[in-house]
Amino acid sequence: MSSGYITITLKDFLFNAGVVGFIKVLRQEGFNLEDQDIGNTIHVPVSLLENFHENYIKALLNTFQNETLYQSLINQFEHFAGIKPEDIPKEEYKSFIEKLCNKLTSASYKSGYQIIAEKGDDFDVLSRVKMLKTEKDIQKSVSICYELIQYMKKHRETLCMKDIIYTKIIMFWRNVAFFERSNIRKDIKECYYNYFVKPALEYLNRKNKGALQCIQCGNPINASLGMGMSWLNDVGIDMERKRSHFWNFNPDTYICPVCALVYSCVPLGFTVVGGEAIFINNNESIHTLVAEKDIFERGGEKYTTLNQLYYKVLYSFIDDAAQEQTREIQNIQIIRRVSVDTDTGKYVFNTLSKPLLEILKACKSNFKNLINWTFKKDKDTYVNVYQEVANNFFSGRNQYALVHAILQKVFTENLRAPYVRDILQIQRRRMRKFYSEEGGSEAMYISRKEFDAAYNEGLRIRREYANTVTNVKGDNDKNMKINESLRSFVYPLLLALKTKDKAKFNDTMFRFYVGRNESIPKILIEMQQSDEKFQMLGYTFIAGLQGESLNSENAENIVNEEGE
Repeated sequence: MSSGYITITLKDFLFNAGVVGFIKVLRQEGFNLEDQDIGNTIHVPVSLLENFHENYIKALLNTFQNETLYQSLINQFEHFAGIKPEDIPKEEYKSFIEKLCNKLTSASYKSGYQIIAEKGDDFDVLSRVKMLKTEKDIQKSVSICYELIQYMKKHRETLCMKDIIYTKIIMFWRNVAFFERSNIRKDIKECYYNYFVKPALEYLNRKNKGALQCIQCGNPINASLGMGMSWLNDVGIDMERKRSHFWNFNPDTYICPVCALVYSCVPLGFTVVGGEAIFINNNESIHTLVAEKDIFERGGEKYTTLNQLYYKVLYSFIDDAAQEQTREIQNIQIIRRVSVDTDTGKYVFNTLSKPLLEILKACKSNFKNLINWTFKKDKDTYVNVYQEVANNFFSGRNQYALVHAILQKVFTENLRAPYVRDILQIQRRRMRKFYSEEGGSEAMYISRKEFDAAYNEGLRIRREYANTVTNVKGDNDKNMKINESLRSFVYPLLLALKTKDKAKFNDTMFRFYVGRNESIPKILIEMQQSDEKFQMLGYTFIAGLQGESLNSENAENIVNEEGE
């Protein structure tokens, strides 16, 4: 680091997320990334760290306030305040009062009141809440709520930050600064300053920094100045409790206070919505990382995972990012922070290579058709088809187990499965692309002509069966009759495909077509040349047997397969 400046360089994904968040905080002070060279390093004036704690809180509030229960309660009250008391929906208002009282009597908010009282505001929130719980007159109730909401607005920096700390920051780090038990009733900004900003400034002003090296930046450090990394979730070990992990019981995996400051900004580097967070680690340059984060933020609700699936968010982002940047995005590392249970989470990694991104783009309409499609796999298990297909796609697993389960349900319980063809198209395109791009076997190459031939043959048979069904009330009864007629043919085929038993499949096909006084179509013979074609085209044939796919324009008409 040079005099008057600190140098920050990209490293691992978590540090990179911290760098993006760090820059977000610096922007509050007027830092202009465009003034920096396009590369993986930035040079930051030390003077910008003096008010870093102030800007850190501002950045957190600006980023996360709209996603907090704090803000939700304010919005709900303002909605009720704009209605005549006699017109307020009773059940809706009752639910609001319950949520408001629960939040205002929570442990985190009670500690916040003590912080606020230290600053001279001794408004008795808890007594007002007690009054609110028993107040039956709607007008008086709204009046009490008004007082409480005004108090919340007045002390946004403390109360909203309590929500952010325990819903957003805690996803990434804990046990230090304002998380320490002794600090929960102390000013949040002051706690952050004392634990992160002050040590960084003192470290930068110190001449003799030590003989050890920071394991992130390589700058000199000693044990008294350095920090461990156990406060970061799923990173490092507690050096005070587990010294046996180190040579001669002497810990040496310290980070300097500047790197600790950067790591504290990780929550601002991820895009956090609800219980999930996403970080695009396109680490070609800091400009690229920040630009992609900016795309996420400009997208607003379009990219939130609160009311839609992660993969849908990812598709939208990739489309927008590819359009906004001058060159094509490729080899993207996607890191997600997902909840395991109420107290723990984990990092999940996906790397999207250029071929995978091209397939994703080609299959966009197929994936779109699967959104909101759920089917009941068994008594207690519902499968979100969209999510399952996407998980298989990104993990490199084929779709056959899912397709098998759906088709078996179709013919057993007469359920609609409108987009099985789309699932198989996604699988076909993935197989084909990796054959052509990454040296897969020739058997993986299945043309659209072959695919359509297998599907259309199944569809032809179903239509011919449909022509023989008479004296039924409607389409549901007609489909039931057709499925019953085809069931004895389909079941052996599904079993043969599941076990890759070509002989059983061939025998079943032979008896079926002989009974119809027809020859087995060429496509159903040629597909048995390899296991890949056998399963792909075999399931495609049965998908045709189960009926016509809906057009993508009718996606909103999908009926969930839940036995309704």
